[in-house]
Amino acid sequence: MAIIAVIAVSSVGILLAGGYLNGGSGVKILDMSGRSVQLNSTASRVVILESYWTEIACALGAQDKIIGIGTYVTSSVFIPDSVKNKTVVGNVFSGVNIETVLSLKPDLVIMDYGYGKSEEIVRGLEAAGVPVITLFAKNFADISNATMIIGQALGKVERAQALSGYINGLHSQLISNASKIPAGEKPRVLICNLDVWKDGLIYTYSNTSWGNVVVDVGGINVAHESFGSKSWVKVNMEQVLQWDPDLIVIVGRTQSVLASQIGSMNDTNWLSLRAVREGRVYPVLTGSYDRNSYLDWTPRMVVGELQLAAIIQPAHFASADWASVRDRLMDGYYGYLKS
Repeated sequence: MAIIAVIAVSSVGILLAGGYLNGGSGVKILDMSGRSVQLNSTASRVVILESYWTEIACALGAQDKIIGIGTYVTSSVFIPDSVKNKTVVGNVFSGVNIETVLSLKPDLVIMDYGYGKSEEIVRGLEAAGVPVITLFAKNFADISNATMIIGQALGKVERAQALSGYINGLHSQLISNASKIPAGEKPRVLICNLDVWKDGLIYTYSNTSWGNVVVDVGGINVAHESFGSKSWVKVNMEQVLQWDPDLIVIVGRTQSVLASQIGSMNDTNWLSLRAVREGRVYPVLTGSYDRNSYLDWTPRMVVGELQLAAIIQPAHFASADWASVRDRLMDGYYGYLKS
């Protein structure tokens, strides 16, 4: 892992920006919300609230350390049943049962931050003496960083380095190739979902992990142009008509959701968009409900990047072999799904 900056030196080790070095008497980690987290040793009993962080832990070979999970972990097809059958403790949206967590005697909780009841949950767990590592991803680097932090916290550093190195190498090559695309060949892209279309609105992805992929692979994210650092932005059809993007990427968690969203794009407003008229609307699976989903906060993201690259820049990435990358990732790190 590339060391960005040394923050502090102590008897327990060297604290890094987004990571740690193990010391003689424990592990100190700077998590992704900037909190310094002290562990007596690498964790052997961990509760993980989100499916993507749970998936990474399993890919690192640490599934035997997971003793409790969040509500939505059970829906992921990328997590083994042995983990999905663990005690469910709640989630960031509706809250966590602290007593249930404590009954499991964890030495670490891993969770998201920045939304829902995350702050309240962190305060409650820390007040009860449970260390908490918080993570979040707005871009590919964050996913790689989270992989390293999870590996460090769970004593799987070498495997985390190998996995992070593999996906970073692919990502770097993609960025290098995309950087050579002339500005005049970069299409204007709307990446969105229609979950709120019943209210006449569209969810757009600006400064988010998926929104940033559009830029990484050689596209212009129209939402990013308009909203910059904002993440998920609701816009009306008038805004979409003003953008009139060259192509539209519709994301959804299941094939049925995608089919329903595409089917709803049948009024005169949608049909007035060039991308719709010319057949440049592309459905893409996200999340962890379908084995063909790759856009998620996990190492699968590198496969999703290659998929979007082939959609957004076919002249430059048509030969991108995302299927072989998927197979190598699944065989090398997700072998637990075959057992």
